[in-house]
Amino acid sequence: MKTTYDIPAAVTDDITLYGVKADEFRQGKLDAATFKAIRVPMGVYEQREKGVYMLRCRIPGGAITPEQLILLVGAARAYTGAALHLTTRQDVQIHGLTLEHTAALMQDLRKIGLVSRGGGGNTVRNITGDYLAGVADDEAFDVTPYVRALTGRLIAEADSWKLPRKFKIAFSGSAKDRAYATVNDLGFIAKKNAKGEHGFAVFIAGGMGMKPRAGIRLAEFVPASEVYNIAKAAKNLFNNHGNRKNRYRARLRFVLEKFGAESFITLFEKELAAVKDAAYPPLSLAAVPLSSRGYFEIPLFLGDISLDNAELLGTIMRAYHEESIRFTPEQNILVRGLSSDETGTLRERLTGERLLKPMHPVIHHAIACTGAATCRLGICLSRNLLDAIRERIEREQLPEDNIADITLKISGCPNTCGQHMVADIGFFGSVRRIDDHVAPCYTLVTGGGAGEGRTALALKRGVIPARAIPSFLLEFLKDAAVTRNTGEPFGAYLMREGNARIETLLQKYADIPRFDDNKEIYFDWGSEHAFSALEKMEGECSASLFDLIDLDFRSARDAALHAKDTHDEVDMQELLRQAVAAVSRALLITKGVEVSDAASAVDAFRIHFAKPHLGDAYDAVLNAYTGHTPIDIQSVEALITAVYSLYETMDDTLKMPLAVRQEPAVRQVKQVKDFRGVACPLNFVKTKLVLETMERGELLEVLLDDGAPIENVPASLKAENHRIVEQKKAGDHWSIIVEKGD
Repeated sequence: MKTTYDIPAAVTDDITLYGVKADEFRQGKLDAATFKAIRVPMGVYEQREKGVYMLRCRIPGGAITPEQLILLVGAARAYTGAALHLTTRQDVQIHGLTLEHTAALMQDLRKIGLVSRGGGGNTVRNITGDYLAGVADDEAFDVTPYVRALTGRLIAEADSWKLPRKFKIAFSGSAKDRAYATVNDLGFIAKKNAKGEHGFAVFIAGGMGMKPRAGIRLAEFVPASEVYNIAKAAKNLFNNHGNRKNRYRARLRFVLEKFGAESFITLFEKELAAVKDAAYPPLSLAAVPLSSRGYFEIPLFLGDISLDNAELLGTIMRAYHEESIRFTPEQNILVRGLSSDETGTLRERLTGERLLKPMHPVIHHAIACTGAATCRLGICLSRNLLDAIRERIEREQLPEDNIADITLKISGCPNTCGQHMVADIGFFGSVRRIDDHVAPCYTLVTGGGAGEGRTALALKRGVIPARAIPSFLLEFLKDAAVTRNTGEPFGAYLMREGNARIETLLQKYADIPRFDDNKEIYFDWGSEHAFSALEKMEGECSASLFDLIDLDFRSARDAALHAKDTHDEVDMQELLRQAVAAVSRALLITKGVEVSDAASAVDAFRIHFAKPHLGDAYDAVLNAYTGHTPIDIQSVEALITAVYSLYETMDDTLKMPLAVRQEPAVRQVKQVKDFRGVACPLNFVKTKLVLETMERGELLEVLLDDGAPIENVPASLKAENHRIVEQKKAGDHWSIIVEKGD
């Protein structure tokens, strides 16, 4: 059976090891944090429902053979009935799996030439490719062989799995940049020089995410033979200079930001020289012959295709050729390499089988990430929003004239999985608090797009309640269909008329009424319950709720600032009380606490933050709030500063350091145990055994390694009612002092 990339022996070993570790975790022999560090780089994520997992399989360039698709369906069907989901990076996701099934499925996929290794985590991710590679009229040459060869080389290298953060590579066949090479960590755009030789323009340090930027151009033209050397050098630069301490500033673009373009390029050139000195063999390329270049797209709403339909498509396409299927970044399927006769016949067949259905062009090319429905990072139900938009477009029979090319992209949170930053019209999930209620909203962005020399990130325009977006969008599109000139670039239309129209519509739709005046605004699309921030805190990462936390800090600072400017004592005291309440509420969500009013927020803050994290330093201002006695501005400003400083110390698991508690000088550490070099969970077990020999209140000092040991052992000890008296770093390891509990 033909496969599209080679699977190295090391990856096969990793798959076997994953199965062993999954068994250990299920048997309680491996703690959750340690196992998560194993499963996520293997492409396995826990969904919102506890104990239910998703596996992301890498499909380089979106190319899968019909036979592989049929067999992939068979493998998935053995464990789940969920539809296959195509991603914007041309992967395929299989949902609804038990942990045991993820291990078995990995083995099944390996047998058909597919792996999930690098489907997540701090790894080299799936390498994307121009979905029209081999059939586009404007391409310099087919980039598919480079996508496949580089994939095979990089997944065989151990350092591809231990990077500071994810590392994304893309290949485009022309300046239109259909693979978004200009907004990846490393991007190649195919070129031919004056002699007709193949090569690439190279871009580096681009990316989307929460702080997006376009990449900088490394080279106008490099010979195609240099692709591996450049990729290796870029990976080495990232490995050597990426920020491993702060995951939110860990991508390659932050290395560029740290050093500046000139020094960054100098660092790259040094890495490239070292790679060239090592004289690695060039990539082994395999041509992808096509006798015909006809193609068309099968639109998949939301990127989903049922197992039955995927199997049927594979069966139909098997009659054509092995290179006839590509997954696109817009989560559709391209059937390709067809003669004109085959194109017509296949259209009729797929229409008859209901695999090819009519869809409005705006929806055909629209993207919505999985959002809060299954993603543990999501804020809003982005898929449900797109469904609501589709329903309105179909019901109102929106015309196609002058708007068919407009791209609509939606993300459920500020991360850019839905590619909203390169959309003509984009939305990303956010929240707004009105009184003591939280409304699901989206930030509108417009004017984004990719292309060599013309990549532009979309600009923020305003915030709209989720419930108002279909009406807002329909009104804008109807107007654009009439006022946009035929062939006018969307960016030009925005400058000429569209931006002014958006401002007018924002005034109409951006208002958020109070909960009692319009409860529907506080319900996300498809949800039967009022929006709750707490429901969004169950994820692998809490980045999606930083927006809400920042809103409270902003409210606290604004209230304190206005208090300074007022000369009315009553108004000043009311503003200061608002500031205390807002800053008290800001971090409660990180402890899973949701409150209904300001007084409850201050009470909860005392319990969950003031006492354990800040000590008694701010009792006076909190007592003044509770006792309705005068509050001074300086105390409020100090409280805001202290809470924000605490927020900045929060780690990836939402933990913050405890307040230092002074122990009586007469107390002495009874024993010291050095458990450096002892892995989890054995280090905890050894510590527990020592504590069992000690009396209540006695102190034990334990030396632990950085990483998983210091992250897990103190938490496990506290869970068994022991107290961590002191925790400090000593060189490359940690010292903790534990007070024996009951």
